[in-house]
Amino acid sequence: MNYSVVIPCAGMGKRMGLGYNKLLYKMDGQKTIIEKTVGIFTSDEYCVQIILVISPQDQKEFIDLFDSTEKVEWCLGGEERQDSVYQGLLRVKSDYVMIHDGARPYLTKDCIKRLLTALEQYEACLLMVPAKDTIKIVDEDGFVKETPNRTSLMHAQTPQAFKTELIKEAYRLAKKQRVLGTDDASLVEMMSDVKVKIVEGDYGNIKITTPEDL
Repeated sequence: MNYSVVIPCAGMGKRMGLGYNKLLYKMDGQKTIIEKTVGIFTSDEYCVQIILVISPQDQKEFIDLFDSTEKVEWCLGGEERQDSVYQGLLRVKSDYVMIHDGARPYLTKDCIKRLLTALEQYEACLLMVPAKDTIKIVDEDGFVKETPNRTSLMHAQTPQAFKTELIKEAYRLAKKQRVLGTDDASLVEMMSDVKVKIVEGDYGNIKITTPEDL
């Protein structure tokens, strides 16, 4: 099954404290975070289109990195992540699309295969792993309100994978109604009656957010 992937790259990553886009940080002094992430998909025979959504100030750096890379194209993002992803989705050519965080360079091919298998039967799916820690719901004054049963709690990861027309329509409706979702799957949950299927993720598929993650 062929698919496209949209990778939002326009955020600054302020919590990293670098003063520039964290995706341009060179891991081990060699490849940048975004090069490692993109490399996962350039080496996947089923990925036929990689859309990087970038900010104007990073345009030159990203084009220099991927100008001659097969399958990679780029577009400018919007004010919020959701706006940026929508711009990327408008350029998708495949019937199926994955949306992946640029700051998750440790995604495995096994995770991609599990998503593709799920897409043969379901219109929307995402990688998830069970919560290891106890989660507390707190009030605005900083007191514990409730402790949910951990067996029903999971951490969402990316990629999140969809039938292209479904996620495009969910994003279109969200834009029209000025609805913001916490992730891509949440827009399908809110804007359609399609159920989102859970796919086994990987605890190693971390998102690099703070210096400790490096």
